[in-house]
Amino acid sequence: MPSTETNVELIQRRVSESTTQQILDALDEIQLIVYSQDCFQTQKIDSTGMPPFLETVEDVYEYDCPSDCRKTAAIFTEEPARGYSRISRNECEYSFNGKRYIMAQWEGRDATIETVSKVYFKQDPGTTDSIYYHLYYMKPARITNIEIQLVIPEEYHYLLRKAVISMLTTESYGDSAYDINAIENISKTIRAKLNSGYGSVLGQAIIQPEHLDYPGIR
Repeated sequence: MPSTETNVELIQRRVSESTTQQILDALDEIQLIVYSQDCFQTQKIDSTGMPPFLETVEDVYEYDCPSDCRKTAAIFTEEPARGYSRISRNECEYSFNGKRYIMAQWEGRDATIETVSKVYFKQDPGTTDSIYYHLYYMKPARITNIEIQLVIPEEYHYLLRKAVISMLTTESYGDSAYDINAIENISKTIRAKLNSGYGSVLGQAIIQPEHLDYPGIR
């Protein structure tokens, strides 16, 4: 896999006046632009093919998400809410990889540069470590030096380099509608490729009429 250092060297051949740090900053910015949108391949899935579990504590409703969480997509479980033997009218079914689960009642806050993402349960989740699946979109590690590797798959690095070159050229020689459009189009192309290969949605709520105003459904 081409390293960050290799990508910097390849870019520097085209924009020799740019410093290594300027190129790293541009790589970081483009990668953040790509990962600012929801893509299937940027969802957190572990080696089991499922999202990680969210550990909860009785009477605690607010939780910090993992440091690599940009945005929560869903919190779902195989079991109805505590105290119910079956799904209640305040819950809805959720389909993930062709299997039906139950969507927890939750709300979320997206991560920012300064703050981590958070989730808020609408009812007591109880003390658990293997009940609530936490499906979320990852945010990439910031590219602050050449030792930190890109998370965009290597087959799309050539597109990433094109976007960086357009960005650096624009900043060096003034705004260009062509270069700005090139950056946007390349970012969209990378996201489209990250979404390719999926014949169906990984996860989706099976919404019943009484759940249409449910705040946890995204």
